[in-house]
Amino acid sequence: MRKKPYKHFIWILLIVVAMTGCAQEKSVIQPDSETPVAIPSSEPSEELVLDVDESTEPLEFSDLAEQVAVPFDEAIVEIMEHRLKAIETEDYDLYMSAITKNNPYLFNEQERWFMHMIDDQIRSVSFEILSTEVVDERTAIANIRQKHITRESFDLTYPLLFKVEQGKWKDYGYHFEVLETDRFKVKYMTGETRVDEFRQMLDDAYDHLAVIYQEKPHEDYEMKLFHDREMLRQRTIPANAWLFTGWSEPDESLKVFTGHPPQYSAYPGVVQHELVHHITIRLCNNNLAVWLLEGIAMHDGTAYYDFNDSRLLTRMTKEGVSVTIADLEAMDLESTVSSEQISNFYNASYMIVKYMNDTYGHDVLMEIFYEAGKKPFHDSTLNEAFEINNQKTTGEVIQSVLGLTKAELSEDYLAWLDNQDI
Repeated sequence: MRKKPYKHFIWILLIVVAMTGCAQEKSVIQPDSETPVAIPSSEPSEELVLDVDESTEPLEFSDLAEQVAVPFDEAIVEIMEHRLKAIETEDYDLYMSAITKNNPYLFNEQERWFMHMIDDQIRSVSFEILSTEVVDERTAIANIRQKHITRESFDLTYPLLFKVEQGKWKDYGYHFEVLETDRFKVKYMTGETRVDEFRQMLDDAYDHLAVIYQEKPHEDYEMKLFHDREMLRQRTIPANAWLFTGWSEPDESLKVFTGHPPQYSAYPGVVQHELVHHITIRLCNNNLAVWLLEGIAMHDGTAYYDFNDSRLLTRMTKEGVSVTIADLEAMDLESTVSSEQISNFYNASYMIVKYMNDTYGHDVLMEIFYEAGKKPFHDSTLNEAFEINNQKTTGEVIQSVLGLTKAELSEDYLAWLDNQDI
């Protein structure tokens, strides 16, 4: 069992909600069961071993895997029982034992999902297996009903894809439809009507950023499209207080809500914003403070397009961005519920980065990221001191590259801001 992970949230783009409900007993409901089945406090069952007759021909690995795997209807019950137990006992290893490692994006996302599901705000968790479909000997789908309470009660249903790996059924995440290009994969909910539109946005973002950065996105980079905004939150960061439009984290997919009306013009900036995160977080090995990571994504992503296409940038006021780096680093986005505060944070982060870019040039700005990237990758998911460490590193690399403290940089920024027409 691992220590309860640190709750670190970033990349928020837009808002809402809050309400509470009554508590319920945590449970898993098996297929065709009318009432919840209590989960015993037992250890995971022993690994099933195939008894091979030595007189027979050796089995190929794929054949061995298929024969070792227990029937899916049996395996999914145990998986969901273990999943509930892992959440109740905050057992990271038990939870992650059923997640495939063949897709690093999904694995990292499921670490974060588990981190949220053990958050004190989430309680009364239950899972019900509504139905299963065995596609073939190595592939199956389970429709899961999940209930829990945060600020309000949630009751949602989603399909999970499972595949056999080395004789065991592994969770491959939400069962999306998939479109592959020569650059990336677009995964989307059944019924999505805007796949081509968002594929083009991501292609455009690739082209735009290829001029700005030497580094390219990962091969087979993933974008996941959700036409259900609540499902986006619940499958991404369920403890988060706000509904949002776009989200990404270190070495995770780009996730987007597609259901805004046709006149919503911010999507290209949202997509490019998140792709900037994917590139720049890799450059700095996730060692820089949130304000700087968001500032560069606003500068090279959101603000690449007209300000009128961004709900954040259209809210900018000189008073709102007249803050120091210390002010930004003291903000707790996790508990901030005011849309004005969120807008001011993103816009001030953007303006400080714009000042650095305009004053020192983009190459020097990138040197801050490269300098931070000399440190090992800094994982946010299981790290209580993540942001404090990154704020310290940010100060060190700014001093190294610019020869300024964060306080001195803030003074220079505020003096420059006085002469800006906002």
